[in-house]
Amino acid sequence: MTTTPGAGPEPVTPTADLTKAPLPTMRTLRARRSLPVQAGRFALINARMMRMVLKGHH
Repeated sequence: MTTTPGAGPEPVTPTADLTKAPLPTMRTLRARRSLPVQAGRFALINARMMRMVLKGHH
């Protein structure tokens, strides 16, 4: 097997271009940091999971 001198690994290209992705608004950022909002979301997702578990066990 022969190699070409100076031929190294190919340059790494990004998998996704996120430069044009929308940034979150101040309201979104405030909701993400709010403990009551996070507690509510936590309770909601746990209730959904329990509903799926209970529904699967006839």
